[in-house]
Amino acid sequence: MNRSGKISWTNQTLPREDIINERGRLDRLEEEARTQSLGLDYRKDRSIFRVWAPQREEVLLHLYRNREDREGFCLPMDKAGGIFQARVDRDLDGFYYTYRVGDQEVTDPYSLSASLNSRCTAIVNMEETNPPGFSSSSFVDTPPDQAIIYEVHVGDFTFDRTSGVKCAGKFLGMVEEGRKYHFTSTGLDHLKKLGITHVHLMPINDFISADEDPEAFGREDNYNWGYDPELYNVPEGSYASCPDDPKSRIRDCKAMIQALHEAGIGVIMDVVYNHTWKSYDSNLNILAPGYYYRSSHGLFTNGSGVGNELASERTMVRKLIIDSLLFWQKEYKVDGFRFDLMALTDRETIDLALARLREVNPNILVYGEPWTGGPSGLDFKDQVRWSGQVGKGFALFNEVFRQMVKGDNDGSGKGFIQGAVGNREVLTNGLLGSIRTDSIDGGVRDPIESINYFNAHDNLILEDKLSLTNPDGDLNDPMTRLAFGLLLTAQGIPFFHAGNEFRRSKAMSPNSYNAPYSINAVNWTLKLKRRSLYHYVRDLIQIRKDFPVFRLASGRSVRDRVRVIDPQNDNMISLVYQVDEGNHRDYLLVVHHNGWKGGVMPTSGLFRALKAYQLSIQKIFDPKGRVACNRIEGGESDLPFIHLQPLSTTIFSITKGGSYGL
Repeated sequence: MNRSGKISWTNQTLPREDIINERGRLDRLEEEARTQSLGLDYRKDRSIFRVWAPQREEVLLHLYRNREDREGFCLPMDKAGGIFQARVDRDLDGFYYTYRVGDQEVTDPYSLSASLNSRCTAIVNMEETNPPGFSSSSFVDTPPDQAIIYEVHVGDFTFDRTSGVKCAGKFLGMVEEGRKYHFTSTGLDHLKKLGITHVHLMPINDFISADEDPEAFGREDNYNWGYDPELYNVPEGSYASCPDDPKSRIRDCKAMIQALHEAGIGVIMDVVYNHTWKSYDSNLNILAPGYYYRSSHGLFTNGSGVGNELASERTMVRKLIIDSLLFWQKEYKVDGFRFDLMALTDRETIDLALARLREVNPNILVYGEPWTGGPSGLDFKDQVRWSGQVGKGFALFNEVFRQMVKGDNDGSGKGFIQGAVGNREVLTNGLLGSIRTDSIDGGVRDPIESINYFNAHDNLILEDKLSLTNPDGDLNDPMTRLAFGLLLTAQGIPFFHAGNEFRRSKAMSPNSYNAPYSINAVNWTLKLKRRSLYHYVRDLIQIRKDFPVFRLASGRSVRDRVRVIDPQNDNMISLVYQVDEGNHRDYLLVVHHNGWKGGVMPTSGLFRALKAYQLSIQKIFDPKGRVACNRIEGGESDLPFIHLQPLSTTIFSITKGGSYGL
């Protein structure tokens, strides 16, 4: 460190980490700071600023009177331990500030709002950001075992003109009601009628790659998914109705969450605590050089694949993450969190965070990706990997389920829906919740520890994957129906991406993170064109809700109430479900058939499994959706076969008319 306080390095090597090497001193400073509040403590009559910068000898508070003020004025900050603090005895609502270290100015890592494009931290009276009724509202009371998750990007959902939304691509656009394309519902009404329980919002906190200037909104070169975080506690300005008003982004974000809650829909926030977009020049590294990031041989490690990874195992980094989660939960009433590259956030931090979150909301829904983006500086034993969630109260994405359903992500590999049968046993276990068995290693204890999915925002969307593996495209529709049939009758938590329900395409882009809206925006004409598929998915969601046996919370319940039937055909997977615990009369039979021609399943296995000599069978769901067919009755000789349509999920209501061996 030179006298100006500016960090210097050669070839992007890290500065000397003297304080980290002095382990005892750092431990003491961390312990002193661990329980203190950081960021701005605002009241109308005074404001107190606190920032963690243990290595720095001087940090100045630079205040700006308004967004037009280019000069501002500096105030000294007092250092106590590893924290710098300053107090100003006046109402600073509407002011902006930065922390000055030498000749560098950085935003507050604990910022609650910001100026346009995050140049300065904004001071806001948070009490003035609540929409009417927001303070008395609460979370959606939906337990994880009942969750049906819909992943969506705020901009994608309503940007296209076919959405009919006035605030297109904005927080408020997400929740406009009564919007249609011709006679087809879009936006919030679409979500309500579809029946999902939670929206998973791709990052809505401040990210750096999108220009927030209103004149840049929607420009072809101004799009990003948002996995390039800048300020963890600030809503993204480009989604605000008035991006240059620091209160607008907060108020609009809260209004969106409130409207979703009023519609009975929970909100899951996609969080990216594994890295920051900026690296050596980030506010974290300027304030505390080398502290917030993992490093090796003087360089940041790159477990994220984008140049750095946060050292979550360090006390004040862990504090930043947990404080941020609790802030979003308490201030914005977020119902859950999805962790990007969750394996980069150490297991102890996840456990501690979940315990704190559950104190506020016992039904908090937490899940994440059990992988990294590259070799990490975090010891493998401390990484959150598949099976590491067992008994921990959170879930992980089940990539085996995904692969078995549709094959690899972006290549020519095929899964069950394209006709592959080689891994039928593995997929069957996935339908049982991926619970541990003698023949399947690496399972989970309870189904709710598994997020079942066939695609997410990453990689080819399902429609494009099917077009790649089925070039004629003539089977994309029945294959999509079969994919949803597998997903929504499987034990575990179902998750799908916006537009899957009407075969949304992204022009074969496997990684559209910065592609324009012409690639990413949801085209609502597809819903009108493929409304029968939408109705099919809606019916299937309702069946999942109507029959709790499709969403059992424990592995024990699955073993007690779900049985696999040998269909005597490699192209079929057949399961029978006991509708109610203790009821040995009423069952459901679900048969997944991936043959490209119609098929038949002998009923002998069903009669044996139920120890019945007479059954009453009624088809209640087929590739058209919910149906009400005639009920047929008889013994095995009367009902020797069940007929199935090609590429189909079919559900039958079964009633035992008699039994043997009981």
